[in-house]
Amino acid sequence: MSGIKLPRETVMLLPPLISLIMIPQPTIYNYLLFFIFAAAHIISIMNERHRTFYIIVQLTVIAMQGAFFSPWELIFGFYPAMVMGIYPTYRQITKLTLLMFGFFSSAALFYFSTTSDHVFLGWYSLLLMLFWLPYMEKMRRKSKEMRIKLQCANGEIERLIKNEERQRIARDLHDTLGHTLSLITLKSELVERMIDRNPSQARAESREVQRISRSVLLQVRELISDMQTIEIDEECSRAVQICKSAGITCHLEQHGQLESSPVIRNILSMCVRECVTNVVKHSAAKECTIVINNSPGACTLQVEDDGIGIAKKDYGQFGSGLLGMKERLLLIDGQLEVSGKEAEGTIITITVPKVKKSMVSEGIQ
Repeated sequence: MSGIKLPRETVMLLPPLISLIMIPQPTIYNYLLFFIFAAAHIISIMNERHRTFYIIVQLTVIAMQGAFFSPWELIFGFYPAMVMGIYPTYRQITKLTLLMFGFFSSAALFYFSTTSDHVFLGWYSLLLMLFWLPYMEKMRRKSKEMRIKLQCANGEIERLIKNEERQRIARDLHDTLGHTLSLITLKSELVERMIDRNPSQARAESREVQRISRSVLLQVRELISDMQTIEIDEECSRAVQICKSAGITCHLEQHGQLESSPVIRNILSMCVRECVTNVVKHSAAKECTIVINNSPGACTLQVEDDGIGIAKKDYGQFGSGLLGMKERLLLIDGQLEVSGKEAEGTIITITVPKVKKSMVSEGIQ
């Protein structure tokens, strides 16, 4: 089987080898059974095509050891039991487990019927645990494969989010800088034509070009700031400072530690920034409250102010900010709700679920 190396399996065979060495007077028969068992175990792992045959060989050898030497030798059924867990279906595992039960029960009955030893019930509990091992190994392997597939799916989500963010940045550059740079070009050509005929007008246009270029520089800085990774704790602290500078009392409440991917934290941080910017610019509020609630099912961010409120007809003055937040939240299955009436303040609620739609099928082989 791919991913399993021969040296590792050889080391795992040390316990039965030590058990063989501890026998007072081991015979050729003991060594022969051990080497048959060891070879069959390694081949059963490496050779998928003949795996069932070599598992039966192991069960036969262990049953013979238990029948002719000691029922405690049956505990080495651990090895074929772990290999059984490799099978893709529980039906195959159950068939081999029942076969193991038959072999080992017959071996124990033969041993106690041909010797004067009393039946020791302690080893039955170990044997019972042995019969559960194939199913436990199957569940462990299935869980590992699901984790790997989930990591791959999360990696794909991260890639898609980065792609969407790059497209958003491209749109922002086109929308904010394209028109402004075209205006600078036109103004520069106008200055060139007027510099001889109307110097005073040319100087005025030149100053206008300088003003526009400064505004472009400011826009570029804002875009770069949006592209930088932001931690939500830092952004909340920054929001408190901004509100304080604007004469707004900001209250910050956080229930539970926010544990999520860097992308989710970054998007929530940008949403906090946009919400607080709207409060400072448009709300005329005296108080603002930021509440972060980290529950088992979802993370909720709520920004509330006591300002002039918001009506649907007023969305246009900061609609691009709301639209930007909605676009970002769509990438992480988040939802944005705006509530409030005129003169009653505004509440913006952002909810991000922690469990996304399943991307892993149940038919893991």
